[in-house]
Amino acid sequence: MARHDPTELAKTAYTAYGRSTGGKNYRGQPMPAWDDLGPSIHSAWEVAAEAIARKVLGLDTRPRSEG
Repeated sequence: MARHDPTELAKTAYTAYGRSTGGKNYRGQPMPAWDDLGPSIHSAWEVAAEAIARKVLGLDTRPRSEG
């Protein structure tokens, strides 16, 4: 796998989310700046971004669940 920085991927995803929602979170409140988010939120975005990268690169080999 080409190595991508999960933090940079997460920041890109967070920024794209903000652009698509007019800078609002799921509650309709203003989104904090990336640097104002705590480590657990950074980690969650990094895990999500890494999962997408693995899927796009064809590295997600887990079977799809039935249902």
